Amino acid sequence: MLDLFKQDNWSNKLVERILKMLGLGSKMFDYATGILLEGKADNDPQTLLFDRDKRINHLERKTRRRVISRLSIGGKQADIPSALIFTNVVKDVERIGDYVKNVYEIEDMLPENPDRALLKKWLGEPTEAIATLFTRTREAFEESDEEIAGLVIKQSKAQGRLYEEMIREITTSDIPTHYAVCLVLTLRFYKRLVSHMSNIASSVVMPVDMIDFYDEDDN
Repeated sequence: MLDLFKQDNWSNKLVERILKMLGLGSKMFDYATGILLEGKADNDPQTLLFDRDKRINHLERKTRRRVISRLSIGGKQADIPSALIFTNVVKDVERIGDYVKNVYEIEDMLPENPDRALLKKWLGEPTEAIATLFTRTREAFEESDEEIAGLVIKQSKAQGRLYEEMIREITTSDIPTHYAVCLVLTLRFYKRLVSHMSNIASSVVMPVDMIDFYDEDDN
């Protein structure tokens, strides 16, 4: 993939846009989880969350338009694999922004003066894991590093299984209902986040037709 991207400036520019989108998503995640787990002040959601998500959406549209124009006007057959990669990856990054907004909305579902210690007990380690995956996903895509990409995929799958186990544990626990609901919703959103990161990483290590299907049987 890296060889394809280095052939000309059009693909290099799109890589820069995707990296910028991932960076914005990571900052959104830090903001949302800082409020949820640490009780940090929600002092500027418009700038620190919603405007960043709008920027992600804008970059997605620009990337799609650039791919279409490249293929329509003077595009070469060799451009098709990288074009398919870009259209898949920007979709995943855009969905990451949406799920981070869902995580942010959990705060409004909590009671007044919520039990942050309870939230951190269940969500602390998963939150740290996702923050690390943001960094590694960005690095894997930027460097087209197959080793890091494979690590992202494996860790994402492991985290997803862990969240399902935690959800089952929560549903049979004596945690108050409003907290249990919020925890389960957050873990579901977390699972979607790591799934999209796995998809992005799969673009580095898999053939174009297998992107998003890293661990599925070929029927």
